[in-house]
Amino acid sequence: MASFKLPEIHDNPDGWGPPMDLAPKKFQDMPYAPFSKSDRLGRAADWTAYSNRYGRDQTDDSSLDFTVVDNKVIPRVGYGRGRGGFRGGFRGRGGRYSDRSGRDRDSGRRNGRGGRNAARGGRGGRGGYRPRWEDRRNIQREASVEVGTDWQILEEVSSNVLSKMSFNMRDQGEDIAKCGVVPFYDRSADRITPKNPKPLRVVDVVYPRITTTDDPVIRRIAGSGQGTVFATSSILAILMAASRSVQSWDIIVQRIGGKLFFDKREGSMADYITVSETSHDPPKDEKSLSGEEVVNSFQKLSAEATSINSNFIQNVVSKANLHKYPEENPFLDDIEGKPANVAYRYRKWSLGEDITVIARCEVDAVFAPTTEGEEPIPITIRALNEYFDPNSRQTTDWRGKLDTQRGAVLATEVKNNAAKLARWTAEAIMADSDRIKFGFVSRTRMNKNESHIILGTQMYKPRDFASQIAFNTNNMWGILKGIIDICYRSLKDGEKGVLMKDPNKPILRLYRVPDDVFESEESEEEEPENPQQLGLFM
Repeated sequence: MASFKLPEIHDNPDGWGPPMDLAPKKFQDMPYAPFSKSDRLGRAADWTAYSNRYGRDQTDDSSLDFTVVDNKVIPRVGYGRGRGGFRGGFRGRGGRYSDRSGRDRDSGRRNGRGGRNAARGGRGGRGGYRPRWEDRRNIQREASVEVGTDWQILEEVSSNVLSKMSFNMRDQGEDIAKCGVVPFYDRSADRITPKNPKPLRVVDVVYPRITTTDDPVIRRIAGSGQGTVFATSSILAILMAASRSVQSWDIIVQRIGGKLFFDKREGSMADYITVSETSHDPPKDEKSLSGEEVVNSFQKLSAEATSINSNFIQNVVSKANLHKYPEENPFLDDIEGKPANVAYRYRKWSLGEDITVIARCEVDAVFAPTTEGEEPIPITIRALNEYFDPNSRQTTDWRGKLDTQRGAVLATEVKNNAAKLARWTAEAIMADSDRIKFGFVSRTRMNKNESHIILGTQMYKPRDFASQIAFNTNNMWGILKGIIDICYRSLKDGEKGVLMKDPNKPILRLYRVPDDVFESEESEEEEPENPQQLGLFM
């Protein structure tokens, strides 16, 4: 029977594997190189060298033959410390502006609006090279106001930080005062379609834009000891949507007697509506355009949109059916001309134990109550406007798509006007509006901005619409609370500051400024209200 014998096992007391003295004699004293799996191995044979031999003697291109042509427009400095453009209506500490919906003001007279100067040419061909959307970062925009040499930077906050702020607002707000006369919404406006449009009538009425510290009702409320932070809803909406802003804007902050007052400067961003601010192909500054192209400049479009919005409200409300609030319009004595029917709700919110915000909110119209004896339902009305730019790559024909692809039209507006829609939504939420009504307004002739037509309307609940555009209400209140905390921390009692969005970076800065900054503008005489002199229409 066959037998099996186990081999002898040699133990290695110094490590793993066989001992060194057990190596075969034929491998002893033979040099070797240690090998690791992580070592890079060379080619055993290079079969490509022969076929590439024709290019091995070629010399590299010399960098001396390469030149760069700098055709970027040099950014222009501001015109001074925020010289405003709108004139008339009344004279206010933070601004002298009243919006006549029948006459547009030239937003180009404002200091530092725009600066979107894109390079033209560069690769030849018809129209030259068009920069890709990433090239937006290289556009040099002008600041909304020139930063003085005596201004001191106190705080800087990036948009990323703002977008992460949050505050769980459980307080729905309460009314302190209700003023003015508000019209009822005309339901016939809901029957407007692209196939049955309605001309946009120009109504010569005045919308007062009184800043916070010139509001007699806010002064009365502040004197009674209520509230610690005071502002208007349009100012607060700009702050709440600061993380979405692209264009530069500025807000004045004053700390008086332990209270904060947010004011707007004359001709500031709070008085204007932007157009395609967040678009990949935004409107250019009027300084870089000429001829008929100027009508589609950022300044002209902003003034046009502001006028359209005021006129649209007057076109979709009833003139005969009005609802009166307990107090009269507090600005009737400050208005030159026929005042628009508009109501104000002064509302209060608590942002913690030590912060109580009081703001003046506008009510554009009301719905009839569902139950007899109840108060009418407030709504907010805004207009989206279409313009045609032959040089733009993003054009949507509302006349052809609004009936069949209204969702696509609105999605394009959300992408191109994210900041504007967020501000409008914030204003509607603060005003406690039950609905926000959007109107779609287009030019009668695409290359002219004098006449317009209404193509349709769309209605949403403000909080539902905020969810659709990814506008978080907790972030909205969180940004406001964060900015208020920064102002309290940085400004001492009696000091004045300016919050300004950087024109070319997603950064919000707080400056300490002299007490008399912007005050010299009030002492100058008002210019005549002549639309031709203001240069809106060409």
